Amino acid sequence: MRIVSLVPSHTEILFALGLEEQVAGVTANCDYPSEAMQKLKIGTFAYPDTAAIIALNPDLVVAGGGIHASCVTKLRLAGIKVLDFLPQSVNNLFKFMEEIIELTGADRIGGPTVAMCKDKLLSIKEKTKHSARPRVMFIMGKNRLAIPGPASCQYDALRIAGAGPVSLGEDVSCAPVTWEDIVDEDPEIILACGRSENQPLKKRCPGCTLENRPCVQDAAEIFQHPFLRKVAAIKTKRVHAIPCHYLCRPGPRLFDGMMDLTRLFFS
Repeated sequence: MRIVSLVPSHTEILFALGLEEQVAGVTANCDYPSEAMQKLKIGTFAYPDTAAIIALNPDLVVAGGGIHASCVTKLRLAGIKVLDFLPQSVNNLFKFMEEIIELTGADRIGGPTVAMCKDKLLSIKEKTKHSARPRVMFIMGKNRLAIPGPASCQYDALRIAGAGPVSLGEDVSCAPVTWEDIVDEDPEIILACGRSENQPLKKRCPGCTLENRPCVQDAAEIFQHPFLRKVAAIKTKRVHAIPCHYLCRPGPRLFDGMMDLTRLFFS
């Protein structure tokens, strides 16, 4: 089977399930594991090259929701099977991995991989089931701020990891916020897109044109924001920059990120 992946997290899943030899093409943003970077590139995550994908004659394309709607329509019109998936919960992620295994016959490696992820999830739930949940805001972006909503895998992962995630809307995957909203919600812990202390600067992703990249900020930038001086998380120095794979690349590494967040919430 020849598979093309349009999403970095989907690529991670394919490799984790033992399907690396069947991956015929990926986007320029698919940078993990490192072997994925050697695969043929079919555009970027935001702008996949439909003609290049069709030319590969894939048996399956894995896509990522609304951002790929136009591409998915063209691929299906060309008779190509597409599995279009954007997880709204951690359970959704398991269903996706299991569907991939069923479609590809990747039971030998895929089965144990899914079982390992489920074991990590059970361990996290056991550690947090009797804990008081801190109010947590995960601030995504930098110039235009947003937080994950209840219809997102990030929100569900935070909740399972022991957070009481702040939400500014029901049945939304993402909600815009302002610095004033953050002050009003007064979170006990702030998470922000960025890099951990001593982590090297991340290279600019292909296609990224942002002048102020959120992925390279550190916690000090949040601490120094003049609007946030009275927020509980600032007073107690509970502000943490986290890398993308902790929450925003839902794949096998998500569960390691959740375990790290559980330790952070209850340390």
